[in-house]
Amino acid sequence: MFKLKNFALVLFVVSLSTLCISAQQKFYVPDSQMKEFSGKYGESAVKRLGALLTLMDSVQSEAEDKKVIKINSFFNQLRYKSDKKTWGKSDYWASRLEFLGVGQGDCEDYAVAKFLTLIQLGVPEKKLFLTYVKAKGYADESHLVVTYYKKAKTVPFVLDNYVKQIKPATKRKDLVPIYSFTANDLFLQKQKGLGKRVDPTQSKNVSKLKSVDLEILKR
Repeated sequence: MFKLKNFALVLFVVSLSTLCISAQQKFYVPDSQMKEFSGKYGESAVKRLGALLTLMDSVQSEAEDKKVIKINSFFNQLRYKSDKKTWGKSDYWASRLEFLGVGQGDCEDYAVAKFLTLIQLGVPEKKLFLTYVKAKGYADESHLVVTYYKKAKTVPFVLDNYVKQIKPATKRKDLVPIYSFTANDLFLQKQKGLGKRVDPTQSKNVSKLKSVDLEILKR
């Protein structure tokens, strides 16, 4: 009888676990947008988007630092190309679907894609910032990265497309921080902490970030 009860308990736990997994919300792109995306960018782009959605689904329950590492690595697989070569414009902020569609972009496209994806995966926005830096020794010194604060008031980690490995900001002597921002905040940047807060309306980049369509939804 004892064994039978325990077997029943095991079955119950397994059934409950299966139910929880099946009930986990999935990320998706609405059918109308997916059809447009496929027609515009082709099969390779659909595979890239599918790979991102699969990754987002798979890391939902993982530790925060694992999410950061995997999302950084995923987007760093895409090719670096200037806005001029990709879009025929000197400055263009692509959405994630546009970035995945063409399979290439500049530093702003990498950073915005990582930032939005990590927030959708539950990383608190207070830990993530888009940070403009001067990248010493690179052809394009005006550079955008994501800075991730694992704990408040500590040295942030840098998610970058120039140096693909995530490192503390103090180990990135090639980067001179200028300012950080989210959709709601703008700060003059220091190596430790966020520095002095300034009026976000002073930066056109705040409004640019707000205008980027999420496109990827959750159900």
